[in-house]
Amino acid sequence: MRKIVKNNHGITLLEVLICMLILAFGLLGLAPMFTIAIEGNVISRDTSIASDLIKDKIEYFEALDPLPSVPYTETESGLNGIYSRSTYINDHASDSTVPDSMYRLDVIVAWTDHQSVNRSATYSTYLIP
Repeated sequence: MRKIVKNNHGITLLEVLICMLILAFGLLGLAPMFTIAIEGNVISRDTSIASDLIKDKIEYFEALDPLPSVPYTETESGLNGIYSRSTYINDHASDSTVPDSMYRLDVIVAWTDHQSVNRSATYSTYLIP
């Protein structure tokens, strides 16, 4: 004689399909988070490169023994392919906001990111001749 199992405690195929559908919608909701994270990393990388370009220029002028005559302006373009760097040095005679016997060094790095957004980073410091 055959024994018939009447156990209804298992998961049916329909229940599995519904669970997979709910999981798929949940994962689709997370998809924009990945693109935002990637975009944030690209912006962070560009800003870090700009900061390095600014630091390099500041260190150059800090190591320079006679500073160039002021007011001084220098513009470089095509750095690392997309960056342009402007450097300005002023003293009290050319800018009254600069303290006597000091020079103010302003370095601005500008670039256009891959989404055609203009971005820039600026740093100012004072130099003692």
